[in-house]
Amino acid sequence: MQIERKPPLADELAMLYQQAGWIENPCPEKMRRSVVSDSQWFVARDSDGALLGIARFITDYVRYAFIVDVIIKENQQRKGIGKALMNEVVAECRTLDIDSVNLWPSEGKIPFYESLGFYALPASQPHMKLKVD
Repeated sequence: MQIERKPPLADELAMLYQQAGWIENPCPEKMRRSVVSDSQWFVARDSDGALLGIARFITDYVRYAFIVDVIIKENQQRKGIGKALMNEVVAECRTLDIDSVNLWPSEGKIPFYESLGFYALPASQPHMKLKVD
């Protein structure tokens, strides 16, 4: 496995979002905008160049980094790919000397992130989301 510091192709990203159940029908234009964004991308590929998974964070390069995506192909899960990607993300955040690295784990993923040193914030600091009509 190799980890690249460049975004996946838009079609690859759409496939991962759909396969993970995050977006039912990904919009190709939104996927293109995402992969050319200022996000920090980490992409795991096998020796043939096939996509295994991605991790991505956004940051202000001073105070905050928000890990917004960690997606591993379903048939590649539990093989250490997510851990390898997250180790790269955390190392980069430390290199950048980011004060606060945050994420919102998917259901059932809290133990995975705890094993990497993350901890749950108290109920007095909830994650909030804007209502979309």
